[in-house]
Amino acid sequence: MKKIAVLIFASLFLAACGDRAPDGAVVTGPKDSTAKFPRQTDPLPVTFAPLDFVVRDGTDETAHLLGDIEIEFFAGGSARLSDFSGTPLIPPFVVKNKTDDRGRGRVFATMLIPGCTGNTDSTVSGTVLATVGTASALWTGTATITCATTTTTTTP
Repeated sequence: MKKIAVLIFASLFLAACGDRAPDGAVVTGPKDSTAKFPRQTDPLPVTFAPLDFVVRDGTDETAHLLGDIEIEFFAGGSARLSDFSGTPLIPPFVVKNKTDDRGRGRVFATMLIPGCTGNTDSTVSGTVLATVGTASALWTGTATITCATTTTTTTP
């Protein structure tokens, strides 16, 4: 985990070089996500999709959407960047893309939740960081398989 954090921060400085985003560009991302699933013993792949990050030339209501801008995505924690079907991208931790004509950079994140082995819930979390020049936005996702069991006793 520490190695991934170092790579992300080192890449942030490199991502700022040669970017075509104007000064004052702003990136906004999707709301953080949580997902819960019922008890199961098999590992469960979960894809959070789509994660849309939007690039604008400012923060006010009249800010223009910036299309055709290089945007870079970094995955951390348990998240792996993937396509819409959950197939990991190569490499699964960093990908460069361009925003569409609506200023949107789209990516998908897949996490693998270990199956239940006892009564303790199985939880994983991951992040996706989107950067354009020196602007960035962070999304966090958490997925849980509820492993705890409850018993009810009925008395006649």
